[in-house]
Amino acid sequence: MNFYTLSDKGKVRANNEDYAESLALSWCGPAGNSAEITALILADGMGGAAAGEFASMLAVKTVKEQMIRSIFDKQPEDLLNSDKTLFIEECFQQANEAIFKEASRNPDMEGMGTTIVGGLFYRNSMSLAHVGDSRAYRFRNGSLQILTKDHSFVQELIDQGRITSDEAFVHPQRNVITRALGIGEAVKVDRKNIALEYGDLIIFCSDGLCGFVEHASMEKIIADTYKEAQEGLLSLQALANNLVKAAYNNGGGDNITVCLYHHLQKF
Repeated sequence: MNFYTLSDKGKVRANNEDYAESLALSWCGPAGNSAEITALILADGMGGAAAGEFASMLAVKTVKEQMIRSIFDKQPEDLLNSDKTLFIEECFQQANEAIFKEASRNPDMEGMGTTIVGGLFYRNSMSLAHVGDSRAYRFRNGSLQILTKDHSFVQELIDQGRITSDEAFVHPQRNVITRALGIGEAVKVDRKNIALEYGDLIIFCSDGLCGFVEHASMEKIIADTYKEAQEGLLSLQALANNLVKAAYNNGGGDNITVCLYHHLQKF
């Protein structure tokens, strides 16, 4: 299996407000035409009591069910030949509506919301969408590149040239996000299509990882895990454990979640 998901509540939090799933959908039509789609979905909830847990779970559940239903209600080729980022955005809007409605009718859930990052992998491309500060990265040829741009207060300060990325990493308001699912009746979604090369490693994570492990350290952990791989075969489980352990060792002050996808297909 070329994908793997792992979540840990960390050292400080009493419960885990992150929720993530990864799945593969295979299809073969009557003419022998076949396709396989892989999906990664990760959410980091927020809200009092158990509201954050519920928001992230509801977001992932809604997106997953919407994806499966939409893909197989029609011919999968209808989706595969379209802009799949628009499809993911529609799924996110469905999740946003579900969370917003639940918060509106349940006083205990008032104000809950969640970040989200989701990707669909088909052939040599990834369709990516996100809201909030959960991130997507690509590791290629020994270099780690961030693929998303945080919707956060410190990112706005970076964009304005008022602080650097290093200063943002330790800024006291680094956890303040400016966009999330469930806060309003609709949400703005950032999306893009990204070409993949054989061997590319995609990492989705909550800020429990990227907020506690600096970029250079994360890059080194991935590179070192590659070097330790037996017979050159990267263990996604070992890498996920190493990344979570690094965040844990750096304080583990938030829930830590990682979704990994290793692109090992040639077309």
